[in-house]
Amino acid sequence: MAQTDIRPRAVVLLTDVDTSRRDEPGRLYHHDGRPFTTAEYDLLCTCTRAEIDIAVAHMQPVGDWMSESHTMQKALIGLYMKYAYQFTDASPDSVYDLMTDEDYATFERLAEILSSGDAVEDLAGHEQD
Repeated sequence: MAQTDIRPRAVVLLTDVDTSRRDEPGRLYHHDGRPFTTAEYDLLCTCTRAEIDIAVAHMQPVGDWMSESHTMQKALIGLYMKYAYQFTDASPDSVYDLMTDEDYATFERLAEILSSGDAVEDLAGHEQD
């Protein structure tokens, strides 16, 4: 059987990044709200392009209404990981220093759109209660 360089744990971790959390910009969270551990940051920083591509391909939207938001989340993660996999330091903040001005502007724009969308969804949820 052929040996693969793809680490399933890395792919699963990549698919579990909650891009909607903006309360601490330098911190990543799981979809269930748990903050990433130092070991998980270390694993993210060593992800290969192939692992990132597989993770992005396996992220599935939950219904048609999430398709646009889901697409933006995938783009945001892909843009972040484009630089994170090159970085050897364990500090996720330093990844932003590697980004080109154009990529950083795109990252900020996507993060702001996703953050605004979450605020609208939260407001709609409160109005229904």
